[in-house]
Amino acid sequence: MHKYSSFRKAAILPHWIVALMMTAAILPAVADTVKAEPDAFLDYIEATGSQYIDTGVNAETGLKARIDMEWGNGGTSCDWGFLGAKDNTLSSDKKKRLFLYHGNYYSGMFRVAYGYGDFGRPAHSPGYNKRHEIVSDFTDNSAIQIQLNGTNTIQAADQTSRAANGPLNLGINLYLFAINLKDSSHPTGAPANFGQGKLYELKIFKKDATGELEILRHYLPCLKNGKAALYDKEHGTISFSDGSSDFVPGNVLPPAAALVEWVEASGTMVSSVAQQYVDTHVWGKLGLKSRVDVTLLENSGDHAILAARGAGSSTNYRLYMAYHNNGYFCYGDGKLREPKLADAKPVSGTRYLIESDLSASGQSVKVNGTELNNGTFTGTSYFATGNTLALFANNHNGAYVKTPTHSRLYSAKIWDGDELLRDFVPCVATNGVAGLYDTVSERVFFPETTAFDPATQVGVITNVLREAAAPKKRIEYVESDGVSDFVNLDVIGKDGVKMEAVMEWLTVPDDGAFVGARTDKKNNNKDGKAGVRFFPYHYWNSHHRLGYDGDLFDLNNSQSATTNTKYHIVTHLDSDKGYAAFRTFADGAWGPLVERTILSGNGWYQPVDTELPLYLFSINFDGTPRYPGKVRLYSLKLRQKQQDGSYALVRDFVPVRDRVTGGAALWDKVSGKYFRNGGKYRLAGGGKESPLNQGLLIIVR
Repeated sequence: MHKYSSFRKAAILPHWIVALMMTAAILPAVADTVKAEPDAFLDYIEATGSQYIDTGVNAETGLKARIDMEWGNGGTSCDWGFLGAKDNTLSSDKKKRLFLYHGNYYSGMFRVAYGYGDFGRPAHSPGYNKRHEIVSDFTDNSAIQIQLNGTNTIQAADQTSRAANGPLNLGINLYLFAINLKDSSHPTGAPANFGQGKLYELKIFKKDATGELEILRHYLPCLKNGKAALYDKEHGTISFSDGSSDFVPGNVLPPAAALVEWVEASGTMVSSVAQQYVDTHVWGKLGLKSRVDVTLLENSGDHAILAARGAGSSTNYRLYMAYHNNGYFCYGDGKLREPKLADAKPVSGTRYLIESDLSASGQSVKVNGTELNNGTFTGTSYFATGNTLALFANNHNGAYVKTPTHSRLYSAKIWDGDELLRDFVPCVATNGVAGLYDTVSERVFFPETTAFDPATQVGVITNVLREAAAPKKRIEYVESDGVSDFVNLDVIGKDGVKMEAVMEWLTVPDDGAFVGARTDKKNNNKDGKAGVRFFPYHYWNSHHRLGYDGDLFDLNNSQSATTNTKYHIVTHLDSDKGYAAFRTFADGAWGPLVERTILSGNGWYQPVDTELPLYLFSINFDGTPRYPGKVRLYSLKLRQKQQDGSYALVRDFVPVRDRVTGGAALWDKVSGKYFRNGGKYRLAGGGKESPLNQGLLIIVR
């Protein structure tokens, strides 16, 4: 269990790492709850009337629940338990129930129903087969609260009558998808009033002795050993149905395979619907907070970044957490608000951190730390939009999603008060589709209409969470774009490296890199100037070259490169030797290997150690890729000098299809790892396929 605090930063870790880090909690004995990790996450589990779960949480005052679910269709006969317990052994009709949520057909309507002592049925309906959210707050018996999709449903008089029951403690556990009924025949309780519906997510909290909320359960639908169940993220346990049948599984959700730096939405509309927006499934209401890290790629017009608006034409039901309109940052706290600060105008191509706190009692919106001075609150005292917040657009009356924004998103967080609801990080899922990974619900949220284009709308991979399986086949080549592509080879550019490669230039450069590292931050070259090079192969001033210390040496007697020509290159850079061998492929055969000793020990320079890893397709210039080359690579080997003077093969790269990005990558047969593009989302590549253990025969000196 843990307490949450304002703007608590969630670790960006997959669930299986988080679970291992948690201290094991002592849970009450529950028949079908086991310590385990899920095989997969589901979008929901469904109960059909014979399933339930003993939550192990005592039914008492001090509890709060946040429930994301939908009911089945029960017509006019519904009396469905969802999260509750009832004691029928008490003599009074009062103080019998603690229903955090119940479904009941009453007076011609299927209603939100709850129990705090006795039964309550506010005149609000969640409807059948409609996903909705209920927040039940019984932490204070004198001020109990029920919200449906952000709207307070409980009436003041109803609240007063329920509060008269005082604190409750039924001494039995809450059941999920049923009520736990304690009576003379079942003194320890038994399931009753089975419910029918789908559960997407459930949190149960309890107020501790200091008045702070701590989370007791965080249930996420999952699949384990072929059965639908609930994974409790707080304790790393899985609960199966305690009823007579198993839950019905929803769809398997593809997990995040890797995090990426950003995803970019186009900001386009087709048939009055935004083409790339993400439904956060957070219901827009006052009291929310958000933090959005975004680069705006347009600054004119009317554009939502994180927004929802109520149905109809009313101007009093906007909830714009991040928004810009006609050259100004705006927010909506009932009415659309524009800042008075001249320096708060959005600029295209600029990255912004937009922090919003739209509490009912007062609002604060900051852009890059500067608060927008909008005066006092002008909306209604409390409102809910009746819609969920959208990212990259404004969710106006559900399906009517408009005012999209062309922007790049780096992260987004949403809180309800101090409870972190969403912690979005851009990612690519195991199905190869880019989206937003929510570290809270362990789910990837995808654009609703049009997928992000991996070629132009997905940033570089920053962290691999689930590595793809080893490839079985290789492709003929990978190629770089000569603009931003590079690969970190993770081998330090220093004395004692041998390189062997088969490659071709797609565009002959004026100054283009193949493999290299350079530092201007340490050491001086032989002439006392900055600029220590270690280039196993480079092309400059119309010649093939290698770079060592402060110089670039001609590699093959002033011959110039041509496109569509394969080159087999072998180089060796050490403190006592500079060696190169070169040959070309023409008419279906390799030409003779031309060898050259670049420098002897008499003319060699001081030992070189850039302390930087070598880059492929560019040089690593003090951590920044420079001089990109447009290259097609067929194979690459690196050997490194050992302490005994021998050379060990440390990299043996072959081009392969990347199962994470769907593009191409390099597979290192030595380390058994993928090496991916460090400049953008994926490399290009192609040609014929062949078994991984086959390829061009390369001779290494």
